Amino acid sequence: MNALAFPGFVPDPSLAADIQLRVLSLGAGVQSTTLALMAAHGEIGPMPDCAIFADTGWEPKAVYEHLAWLRTPNVLPFPVHIVSAGDFARRPHCRLAR
Repeated sequence: MNALAFPGFVPDPSLAADIQLRVLSLGAGVQSTTLALMAAHGEIGPMPDCAIFADTGWEPKAVYEHLAWLRTPNVLPFPVHIVSAGDFARRPHCRLAR
């Protein structure tokens, strides 16, 4: 963690060596996009090693367009990985499937 991102937080240097990967959970909404862009511009830190977007298959078209923009060169200095377990609404436990 970082004192810039968490005012009043004093990091324990002995724990820093245990951190191996910093991942931003990117929903492509206002909050996670703001965090990603602030990190990209050095306004908060540390810089994520990557971001992960968990695709349910049911996002509005605007979300996918915004995600495509975030993944274009020169927007974020770290990769955005998209993961999916398929069309979430087709799963038996999902109310949308009924």
